[in-house]
Amino acid sequence: MNLIFFFVNFFILFLMVFMSVAFFTLLERKVLGYIQLRKGPNKFMIKGVFQPMGDGLKLFLKELNYPINLNFFIFIFSPMFGLLISIFLWLIYPYLGLNYIMCFGLIYMFCCSSMMVYIFLMISWSSNSNYSILGMIRFISQMISYEVSMMIIIINMMFLINSFNLNDFYIYQINFKFFFFLFFLCLMLLISFLAELNRSPFDFSEGESELVSGFNIEFSSMSFIFIFMSEYMSIMFMGMVFCEMFFGVMMNKFILNFYILIFMFLIIWLRGFLPRFRYDKLMYLVWKMILPLSLYLFIFNYSIKMLNLYH
Repeated sequence: MNLIFFFVNFFILFLMVFMSVAFFTLLERKVLGYIQLRKGPNKFMIKGVFQPMGDGLKLFLKELNYPINLNFFIFIFSPMFGLLISIFLWLIYPYLGLNYIMCFGLIYMFCCSSMMVYIFLMISWSSNSNYSILGMIRFISQMISYEVSMMIIIINMMFLINSFNLNDFYIYQINFKFFFFLFFLCLMLLISFLAELNRSPFDFSEGESELVSGFNIEFSSMSFIFIFMSEYMSIMFMGMVFCEMFFGVMMNKFILNFYILIFMFLIIWLRGFLPRFRYDKLMYLVWKMILPLSLYLFIFNYSIKMLNLYH
């Protein structure tokens, strides 16, 4: 009975995540529209609410184009694998009333997010386009660089709670939130998430001015939908992890979802008013500032841990 409940529970979760991706795109277009002093989608059916359904249907019905010198099977299956990994990430969504608890959830998250590097490498290499390869080189170097600092920052958080389980962040934040006395760490993690997710101002793999579209230039129809959904599901997942780590709001799912919505709005707002960084400044930021600071904090927390001053 518990197994049936587990599968039904996660099926509903994945269904809600897919619906959230659709309406996340609508939110992004509306917010960016108002930032640029114009209206977003407001015609299709009820004030544009069903615009994501119309766009999704249009993409499903479009013809899938194949470049001349592509690697066929990798070109077809790599976007599907990317979407699959983004779905598997949601298995560590925190529950209290469920018997299923992933004790090494954050380690599992590291494994899945590391796999995304190989997925994007296959996506870019398989289409055999110069623009795609350039976008892939930028994206992978950026992703690997910021993944190191992101993991060290999260390991710092693990030392504070003495656990790899995302659920335990709630227990340690019942009376006081980590956000208030770890604000600087919170800011560094937010920057690392932005670079990891390839969002503004770090969206170098999709530079329209110099790369036309970037790593996904040759993809259309179903393949483009898979890449698109994978990216937006990862944004929502990172928002959930960020809110859980620094606010610990697992008990009330409405409040947790509200915090995730604020995180999503912050991502869109940053896209609306920040220009794109220069690439050398991006690498300088991680290797000269964020990584040394996170390593110092790691050594500090580990020293305190060894001296048993936390507990």
